[in-house]
Amino acid sequence: MSEIVAVVDAEHTPAIDKIVEQMKTIGVDVGNINQGEGVVEGTVESEKVRQIDALPGVEYVRTVFTYAANYPPGDPRDRDGL
Repeated sequence: MSEIVAVVDAEHTPAIDKIVEQMKTIGVDVGNINQGEGVVEGTVESEKVRQIDALPGVEYVRTVFTYAANYPPGDPRDRDGL
């Protein structure tokens, strides 16, 4: 998992809500949105960071912190069944 900060370019800042919805569809758990600055903070599976960075209007994505999350069997986020 990665904690991220995504910066939306100035041209797309008025449409930040649409970009946030696209991020959520990819799997971002959005923690904070600063509409005035065009900044979105959240958590996402590390392998999806590039998908977010490729969204139209996203200027760049900074990975703040990455960690391994080993969820117990039965948890919908569990990937290895262990």
